[in-house]
Order: sequence, then structure tokens, then C-alpha cells
Amino acid sequence: MYKFVLMIGLVVSMSMLSVDHTSVGIAQVQAADNMAQVRLILKKLRGSMASMKDFDDLEAAGMDKADVDKLRRAMKSKIKQMTTDAVDLITAL
Repeated sequence: MYKFVLMIGLVVSMSMLSVDHTSVGIAQVQAADNMAQVRLILKKLRGSMASMKDFDDLEAAGMDKADVDKLRRAMKSKIKQMTTDAVDLITAL
């Protein structure tokens, strides 16, 4: 009887340990996914900020100033949203 109770206690404790390892593994995978998302957002953010310089070239090439200003406003809004997303993901890490 003692061996049976000891065996059940051992099985229960082992199952608890495996759950802990699994939850740690899941947390590591989620953190890695978040880091990948942060890297992607930062890469896109750099590209978007670099494209802001292109609007001057468009205006110099003869595009209407009002149209260029609309494009600038849209890009600034996109940059602001990506910045907020990046900060949220970094905070979650």
C-alpha cells in the first residue's frame, strides 16, 4: 500500500513538473514571436521614415503640393501607429 501511494505521489508530482516546463516553453516561444514582431515593425518603421524624404522629390518633380501634403499626413499617421505598436510589443516583453 505504501509503495502504491508513493507511486501515485511520484506520478502526480512529475505531471506537475511537466506542466511547469511546458508553460515556460510556451512563454519562451511567445517572447520569441514578440521579438520577431518588434524587429519587423522596426524594419518597416525605418523604411517608412526613409520614404518621407521621397515626398520632397515628388514635389520637386511637379506633383501638386496638396497631394504631397496628403501623402505626408498619411505616412505620418502610419509611422505614429507603427511606433505605438512597437512600444506596446516592447512593453509586453
